Amino acid sequence: MTPRIDHLMWGVPDLDVGVEEAERLFGVTPAAGGSHPGLGTRNALLGLGGGVYLEILAPDPDQPLQGNMGARLQQLQAPALVTFAVATDNLPAMAEALHQRGYRTRGPLRTERVTAAGARLAWELLFVGGHPFGGLCPFFIDWRDSPHPSASIPLAAQLDGVALGCPQADALGQMLAELRVPVTVARDDRPWLRASLSGAFGGLTLDSVAASLSMRFA
Repeated sequence: MTPRIDHLMWGVPDLDVGVEEAERLFGVTPAAGGSHPGLGTRNALLGLGGGVYLEILAPDPDQPLQGNMGARLQQLQAPALVTFAVATDNLPAMAEALHQRGYRTRGPLRTERVTAAGARLAWELLFVGGHPFGGLCPFFIDWRDSPHPSASIPLAAQLDGVALGCPQADALGQMLAELRVPVTVARDDRPWLRASLSGAFGGLTLDSVAASLSMRFA
């Protein structure tokens, strides 16, 4: 399986606010997702075509919000891209490829949640360490035998491309190109993550902010 963009993580300080903003932008109501026990988060989802989706990730008020991802999301002032996930069907091979390039990895880690309909989804994650790229470096996901979330959620837009910018563009671009991650990387004094989308509404761009890219989500 050639690595491909799996989903964009769009962080919001409150899920209701994030859903309302998504409805305003896309004219489509996101599907309820579920809660991530231990991470302090819950989500809602929108399809972006081609097996890609937008994860609206927010604090879960029914979980403790201390020192976890939910607590960090609470600090955002507005919705912003946090990072993105890349799908592969061989996380051990991806980990080995990263090790050969001098990066550390954490995982594969089994993760699961229960959908709003009561179905249990389980998947594995691989996180990359030993780099200065923050949320510009994706994490990797293998959905194993679980149905992909994009198959059962409303289609909101088409993902036209993902672009990254940072001072270490050469190193980041080389790593992602060698791993065959389909993004473009540009040199810039400040880091940024940008997703270009199109649909019935025309075209729009989702962006990161400094606070969202600096979140530790692994």
